[in-house]
Amino acid sequence: MSRNFVYKLLGALVVVVAAVLWLLSVVVPETFGWFNLAWAGVLACGGLGLVILLQGCFQQNVTTIKKLKIWFGIILIVCAVLCLVSAIAIPESIVLPIIAIVVAVGLVITIFAVRGEKWDEGDNHKIGYKNYHERKADEEKKNEQ
Repeated sequence: MSRNFVYKLLGALVVVVAAVLWLLSVVVPETFGWFNLAWAGVLACGGLGLVILLQGCFQQNVTTIKKLKIWFGIILIVCAVLCLVSAIAIPESIVLPIIAIVVAVGLVITIFAVRGEKWDEGDNHKIGYKNYHERKADEEKKNEQ
């Protein structure tokens, strides 16, 4: 079983729930009439955004990939906020501050998730690192002795 299985399953379930609720709103309008395409967008984008954000935060991966997943999750959450504006008619004056808060929180989450690691931190930055020629010279000295 893949280590990404849980994240993939959660993402698929979020999309299925959004689609089923949208279908129910068409089939049974007296009960689910409040649910429309805008709410389906809120549920799908917000749910997938949270799943990808959690995957980026908790999965052991390369720093660049972690940052990419976190920012992709934040972009989906911003799309969910835009769908929410359409769904409940939030005043336009507070939409941009809400998006700014979501992006700022994404920046903080990115900093905590990667713990300040640089993407290009390699072995040559470690103390005592020897390049190929130095290692080869040490190996020849050992062989001579």
